[in-house]
Amino acid sequence: MTELQKKLVQSKCNSMNIDKLLQLVQTKEITLDELPGLTAERRAYIEENMNKIPNPEEQKDWAEIQPLLDNKDEALLDKLKNYILKWESTRPTDNHVDEALRLYHEVEEAVNQAIAEKEEADWQAVDPFSKVSLLDHLKAYPNTTHKDEIDENVWTCYNKENVSDLNDYLYYFPNGKYAIEAKQMLNTIVEWDNAKNTGDIFTINNYLKNNPNTPFRQQVELLIMRLKQEEKDKMKNEPNKYEVERLKELLTQEVFTKKELIFDRVLPENVLDVLLDTDVKNDLPDINQAIKDSKPECKEGYTDVFFFGVPSTGKTCVLMGLSRSDSLRINLAAGGGDYASALQQYTDVGITVPRTPGSFVTTLEATISSKASENALHKINLVEMSGEEFAFSIANNPNHEFSFEDMGTGATELLRNNNRKVFFLIIDPTANVVRINREISDGFDEMTGKPQTRLERCVVNQPTIIQKMVNLLENEKNADIMRKVDSIHIIMTKSDTLGDAVEREEKAQQIFNSKYKSNILEPLIDLCKEYNINSNFEYKPRLYTFSLGTFYVGGLYEYEQTDSNKLVIAIRNSTQSERKETFWDKVKKIVN
Repeated sequence: MTELQKKLVQSKCNSMNIDKLLQLVQTKEITLDELPGLTAERRAYIEENMNKIPNPEEQKDWAEIQPLLDNKDEALLDKLKNYILKWESTRPTDNHVDEALRLYHEVEEAVNQAIAEKEEADWQAVDPFSKVSLLDHLKAYPNTTHKDEIDENVWTCYNKENVSDLNDYLYYFPNGKYAIEAKQMLNTIVEWDNAKNTGDIFTINNYLKNNPNTPFRQQVELLIMRLKQEEKDKMKNEPNKYEVERLKELLTQEVFTKKELIFDRVLPENVLDVLLDTDVKNDLPDINQAIKDSKPECKEGYTDVFFFGVPSTGKTCVLMGLSRSDSLRINLAAGGGDYASALQQYTDVGITVPRTPGSFVTTLEATISSKASENALHKINLVEMSGEEFAFSIANNPNHEFSFEDMGTGATELLRNNNRKVFFLIIDPTANVVRINREISDGFDEMTGKPQTRLERCVVNQPTIIQKMVNLLENEKNADIMRKVDSIHIIMTKSDTLGDAVEREEKAQQIFNSKYKSNILEPLIDLCKEYNINSNFEYKPRLYTFSLGTFYVGGLYEYEQTDSNKLVIAIRNSTQSERKETFWDKVKKIVN
């Protein structure tokens, strides 16, 4: 019925044939609510006879169902369902709702039976070991009676270590038999991935401690095994760069055992005992305090032995070795006695000391017994000076007429005294470029009056610095100092990195020849001839190799005197001896 027709019926609802109006309401062409002007008598008649007269539309809907009754399938089931939903509440005269309800249950049972038979036939074709086959059956039959079997078999098909598979299982079985386990596995995978991706041996080792039953145990153990081997390789191949505190932590966290490190020859037992038993802070002298308490005093009449080199080349290690050589005696009561005592104690336990501060200079007064006579001594002052000050002064000084005076270090005053001198140039065979940072004074803050400092950076090339040092020695401004020099030699430190004792000399010579010989050897020989230096060695500087001993992680080492004794002999051969005062000499002094 169009809107125009509906308006016409509304205008004539009280004058048109009442039965015609009843038929329009029955067929729902119009409703009583749409006839607000209908008289009460007419409204009562329609309401009373609404269901007494067969509804043509209902009769039509039922007629459409009749041809389908022979086929009890889902199409008939849908038709019956729609018919019941449409007419159950109104039930017009001669309706077929009750019959439709009875038929619906019969058809539903028949349809379900057919579906069950078809599903059972399809189920026989399902591969119980195929995830795809099982899930296809579930998709085709969401209410299958085999859902528990599918759940069980699909779970066995999934990779429990795969995030995608676990999420896939939870998608199909959100409340499945293994849903809780799948969620727990997902959390475990995330936790393992987070630990694994760090690549940190401590994190991964802690993961295994906290998750001993992890399904990834084999993976974890293999990864820890690989990371441990990498750690051991670093300890063996780069012992000086490996931090001793890290090794302590590895032992504390039980990543390594003491026996394991000894068995793998990372550390011998005695060195490992030093590591575990020595409290550097409380068991050894405060090296910084020893530095503060030491004074640069070169005793007159002694030979001053200077060690020139850039930072970290091993100058302090040379002094440590000399301090414990049986061939050399240090006067611990002299100006540098506190520092010398500290070096000795650190050497005794096999721990290197930190880098000396930038402005540090001190002297170690010592004597060496003469080879020629027990009554003769070689008296020396071993000069310890900062490599930073040396490197900064030479590298950053643009003055081509550079002299020792320009260095501005405490060593300058010592160089100008009247004592004879021996110079050693220190070379580190393991490094070419050295990066140095130091704090230097920058006046005072105007507001607070507190001293200000700034960071000065310097990158030095070791061969270049050594060449500049030779040029410094050649400078005429330094002639007065050079006339007092008896010997100039070269020490290649860290010789333990060059192989065994037989290989070291040859490798050291090869390194020196390739990096230093062309630029410094000939100038040094000419210099020695000019000032009659190294006269005992045909004016040629000698190359000595040096190592404190066998080094292990974090600067730990087993002290060996061999190289230290060689240097003592080299110093002795480069200096003049002085006869010791005998008992009779003292008597003669008294008599005279």
